[in-house]
Amino acid sequence: MLAAEVTFYLYNSTILTIMVSLFVLWRYRVTVLKGMMRGGGEVLSLPGPQLRGDDSAAGTGAAPMLLWEKRRQRDVALAYLFTALICALPLALETPVIAGEIPYPSFVLEMVLIYALAAVPMIGVSLALSHFRAFAGLVLLTIFFNVLYAVGYLVQYALVHKHLSWGRLELMDFLDLVVSQMWLVALLWLTTWPRRIRGVVPITFAALLLFGLGLLIGSRISEALGQGRMVGFDRNLLLVALPVGWLAWKRLDQVARGYERKRFSDAQLLSRTCWLMLVMNVGLQAVTGLQTFSLVVAAIALSATSLVVFAPVNAFLLARVGRGATQPPARNLLLLRVFGYTARTERLFDRIGARWRLFGPITMIAAPDVVARTIGPGDYLRWLTGRVDELFVTSRADLVARLAALDMAPDPDGRYRINAFCCRHNTWQATIVELMRRADVVLMDVRRLSRDRHGCEFELQQLAQRLPPQRLVLVVDVTTERAILEEAFGRQFASVRLIEARGSRNTKGVFEALLEAA
Repeated sequence: MLAAEVTFYLYNSTILTIMVSLFVLWRYRVTVLKGMMRGGGEVLSLPGPQLRGDDSAAGTGAAPMLLWEKRRQRDVALAYLFTALICALPLALETPVIAGEIPYPSFVLEMVLIYALAAVPMIGVSLALSHFRAFAGLVLLTIFFNVLYAVGYLVQYALVHKHLSWGRLELMDFLDLVVSQMWLVALLWLTTWPRRIRGVVPITFAALLLFGLGLLIGSRISEALGQGRMVGFDRNLLLVALPVGWLAWKRLDQVARGYERKRFSDAQLLSRTCWLMLVMNVGLQAVTGLQTFSLVVAAIALSATSLVVFAPVNAFLLARVGRGATQPPARNLLLLRVFGYTARTERLFDRIGARWRLFGPITMIAAPDVVARTIGPGDYLRWLTGRVDELFVTSRADLVARLAALDMAPDPDGRYRINAFCCRHNTWQATIVELMRRADVVLMDVRRLSRDRHGCEFELQQLAQRLPPQRLVLVVDVTTERAILEEAFGRQFASVRLIEARGSRNTKGVFEALLEAA
């Protein structure tokens, strides 16, 4: 009963994660917007205009960089796939071990391949794949694994019985097991399907899981103690739930600190959450109905082994990704845009910014239109504890400290991070100028640019004064008032890369232009 109750609780926690994540993002957006609108304080002075020389060497074009990107993506995908295959072995042994049966190689192979399908959402998040490509990858990998299992089964049957037999091979059994074993992982994957809540899902799910388990454990202990009176039940429930809640909060804080210290990336955090769901689901299915204490211990030990080794195995394999290949030097991308178009900015960020994180870090001014893509575990807990003001640049000292702490190093998986600066009315201009001075390439979305966008005009004028035009890529369309661009850049305007946006298309052209500009 307890295993079934916990399974049902996992199901509810996953569903609740969607609603809570949407609420968190809404409130976080409101908090950031209020902080941006807050006035007062001294307006920070700007450094004198100084045009940087074009320090770019003779470029090799975008083709070699794109080829390196494909190889890197392939290696990262293989690292996650082999991590899942290795860590799935203890889970595959659970059923025959607790049943006292011989772990036939074909059965172990079948279960390992099924559990390894959990690598698909990990790969999709890490490589920022579109939903179509991720789902297509799942279908193809499932077919390949089904064929691989069939070959393994036939080889085992031939070795044992000295002849081949197709009659006992049931390919649909593989698909049935995929559904029964992976439904909870699939549910978590669907939870992260909306990209705008993907950044807050791991912490939200962990919080619901940890805090809720305290209440669940407390209620079961109260029942075990035989407290029939409601007063006694409530007392025992609180005695367990409060300490468990405190431990859960400390664990969430440890996760946030580990992320800020670059022990893992956002994609690795989501991957570990996905694997945790799989291990708990398989483990709970295994112990359901067991009466022998030794078998329960064996099932828990195998599940714990699979869970504990996942992080070190994944770190080991990712550390060897691309070893021996010449990685291009990191290039810092400054992302600017016309504020107020959340959906458009998110699409541009998903298709361009997410890919760029293999080549270098991204810097930008934070605003409600991008908070869903920039919020991290530390930001989440700051909002939860009412300390969002710590994220804002409010003085020259704050700006100097934030610039000194710019995260320019890659995460353990090789992806770089996003440096988002939250600014007040009196600090954003000085902040954006300092970011321009540190940028290797600038992407500015000037669609819907008009005369009433004074902030964008300021940014364009500063770009013309501080960066060579070869370093700039501007995304334009028919709504862009190009006269503003010509006035800002003057004679240099001809050297600025203008990429015409055609709806959701031409992102390939934008990305290649960025690589060439960098």
